[in-house]
Amino acid sequence: MRDVSYSETGHLLVITGNMMSGKTEELIARLRTIERVESIRDQAAHRSGNNGYQRRAMGVYKHSLDDRYSTTDISSHSGHRMSATPVNSATELLNRVVADGAKIVACDEIQFFMEKNEYGYVIVQVLGELLRNNCQVIVSGLDKDFRGLPFGPMGDVLALADERVSLTSTCVRCGAPAVLPQRLINGQPAQWDDPVVYPGATESYEPRCRRCHTIAAPTISLTEAAATREQQDR
Repeated sequence: MRDVSYSETGHLLVITGNMMSGKTEELIARLRTIERVESIRDQAAHRSGNNGYQRRAMGVYKHSLDDRYSTTDISSHSGHRMSATPVNSATELLNRVVADGAKIVACDEIQFFMEKNEYGYVIVQVLGELLRNNCQVIVSGLDKDFRGLPFGPMGDVLALADERVSLTSTCVRCGAPAVLPQRLINGQPAQWDDPVVYPGATESYEPRCRRCHTIAAPTISLTEAAATREQQDR
């Protein structure tokens, strides 16, 4: 595994996986390590009289949709916290990074940055700009939506990554490794064509394995697909 505590050039680490898999916990742990390394390097520079050394500024951000535990912290399920600036869009994220002069940039819940322009997801363009400016970037986010498809920009974000950490959780139904988020709307499995973000509904999520994951939508099994293909070939 690459040491991400120090980077001379742009570097993107993406921490991803299912819900309840410890993504934010991993993000906070990585940032604490970077803080320690930066402090040690700062002290070493002062001892050696290296007046040209400048400690890198760190900026920690999160999408404002993440208000589960706090609006001004990133918070893990185990209770670990770190102060963070909430932002509403990828453009606002870039503006805040520039205003803060951050060279170490962390952002939680990256999947929520879903706005697009004619070139694709804006967050992917923002991450590319940060990398071109030699920022060390660490982001975390849910890789799949409730359908099991890439969550918003996550497919493109993962393609851009220099390094990936993929985490799994435990299925609440059977205890198997859980790779999918089960979405329940008013206690019932979500419909396939429900919006990814469903304002106004009483919704909940739980980690499930593929066997226990349920979605209320017409599906076609492999057997049905084979039968359909056989009919088409006649």
